[in-house]
Amino acid sequence: MFIRALIFALGLLLGLSTNLNAGTRDPDTPDAKYLEFGQKFPSVLRLRAITDYIDPKTGEKQPTFQNGSAVVIKPNWALTAAHVVVDAVAHELINDEGEIYPLTFVIVPKEFKPERMGYYDVALCYSPKDFNLDFYTPLHEGPENLDDPITIAGYGLHGTFHTGYQFDDGKKRAGHNKIEGLERGILICKPTPGKTRMPLEYMISPGDSGGGMFIGNKLAGINSFLMASDQKPNGTYGDESAFTRVSLYADWVKSQIEKHELAFAGRGTTGAELDFDISSTGIKIVAVDLHLP
Repeated sequence: MFIRALIFALGLLLGLSTNLNAGTRDPDTPDAKYLEFGQKFPSVLRLRAITDYIDPKTGEKQPTFQNGSAVVIKPNWALTAAHVVVDAVAHELINDEGEIYPLTFVIVPKEFKPERMGYYDVALCYSPKDFNLDFYTPLHEGPENLDDPITIAGYGLHGTFHTGYQFDDGKKRAGHNKIEGLERGILICKPTPGKTRMPLEYMISPGDSGGGMFIGNKLAGINSFLMASDQKPNGTYGDESAFTRVSLYADWVKSQIEKHELAFAGRGTTGAELDFDISSTGIKIVAVDLHLP
């Protein structure tokens, strides 16, 4: 059971820059090494979502930006965290060169509830614009084990394990850690002080949600949230990063992609029917049943 303070590692809202950098790091390792390593993950893109903010004083509706990350897994498909996208009215992915990929629909599990951190925090996103990558990240289908080495990448607030997340420069970073816990559908890691730490040891922070946690070259986790026993989940020593366990959703993801690509091929005349209007230019969020064993 979770008894720690929790915070979704999502993008920050309202009044902050839409460009977020990534994660907290080992204070004894130069930041430049994390920046350099981040460039080795072209499949990890920045996600920008537009939400309608209601000003509590005036009652007026204002568009605001929420930022997260996503991982491209097919020429037109990406995975992210459900909590980043469920309340948005528009989404787009942006690569490091600034190229924009609009998302026209998002599929989330019906079972996902924002207030229930650690459950069903995954979303499958479609862009009509081909991501055109040389390599598409395969899904890890398990098993995952304690002490498995992992790699983490995303766009979140940046700092060290001493300071917690603090800064914002809009650049992608990546680093390493290892699995130290598995509970209720999530994988967990934490920073390790002293000589036993991993090289380029790393934790997620706000803005990293939806980015990737990898085992080898496979996507094993979706960056989800931070936990802290000191009630201050800011990515310092003692905090824990939590990742949605991709292997639990791999069959669901593959079946949804197959279903919709069949429908695309026949434009609704062959294969399964579409869950959305293919001619629509706006975002469509579709909730689909997901029954885990």
